[in-house]
Amino acid sequence: MAFVGEAFLSASLEVLLDRIIPDELLYFSRNKELDTSLLKKLKITLLSLQAVMNDAEEKQITNPAVKQWLDELRDALYDADDLLDEINTESLRCKLEAESQIQQPFSDQVLNFLSSPFKSFFRVVNSEIQDVFQRLEQFSLQKDILELKQGVCGKV
Repeated sequence: MAFVGEAFLSASLEVLLDRIIPDELLYFSRNKELDTSLLKKLKITLLSLQAVMNDAEEKQITNPAVKQWLDELRDALYDADDLLDEINTESLRCKLEAESQIQQPFSDQVLNFLSSPFKSFFRVVNSEIQDVFQRLEQFSLQKDILELKQGVCGKV
């Protein structure tokens, strides 16, 4: 059962990497105040963790510290995924509002009214991205302490 859970963890990490900086999100961030450089750092950290995932999955059987590391990493990845969902939802909402404003002649007042909440949202989101990044960065540092190696293939 643990192997199924860890295979799910690897798949979750893969999905997160695919979602972290899609073109739509980059377009959205140019017009808003989303810190894309922080998202890129987050992606690099996730790639670093992904590189040692096979070794960690093998070592968790004999090393309880690695098992705990994987369990805590899973929680952090869920938090990162939730945050990306929140950003993507806001991106879609803004896109839909922009499309509806094109059809309405009095949209300037609505846009001015909504711009302040958007800025507030992105200040909060940037802070949350920073928190997730720092948390995952700690996992990246711990992988070295746990002597997890890159490119280790699972046993057949």
